[in-house]
Amino acid sequence: MPNPKTEKNRETRRCIGEALLQLMKEKSLEEIRITDIVGMAHVSRMTYYKYYDHKIEVLSDYLDELVLDYERDVAAQADIGGFQEYDHILHSLRFFGEHYEFAEILLNANLYSVFIDAINRYMEKRAEEFRITKYELFYYGGALCNVYMKWIEGGRKETPEEIAQHIYHFLKRRKR
Repeated sequence: MPNPKTEKNRETRRCIGEALLQLMKEKSLEEIRITDIVGMAHVSRMTYYKYYDHKIEVLSDYLDELVLDYERDVAAQADIGGFQEYDHILHSLRFFGEHYEFAEILLNANLYSVFIDAINRYMEKRAEEFRITKYELFYYGGALCNVYMKWIEGGRKETPEEIAQHIYHFLKRRKR
């Protein structure tokens, strides 16, 4: 059973993250004050500063929680194959495709680095499990991140299936 305090903390951080994202739809990150965030999140300044020193940390934490949700989602799947298999690639695109609005907000704020940093943290954590070097994982993760962000930036005109097919065929050609 999850620790209620931990779940409460996660919920509080999620509220702060969602408040910041909502505000970023209307204002630049620089224009947003901590007072705006805590007011929208219905938390105190003390609560905000218990978790964060800077607004970028809020976005990073929000994305880390999203990646944790992705990990749980992948673990619950019966069989989507290895991380470079078509079904796994497709699953990743579908999962993160549901969160395209978050990616758009980061792109519009020129905060691509928040996304790539989260991918790198995820890949580094998983390097031993995948039995390849962390640099190979950074290469793969960076490529997937770039494809995802370009897909979002382009208005998601292609289906996740089309993109997964392109990536999978590229990987197969590379292995020859």
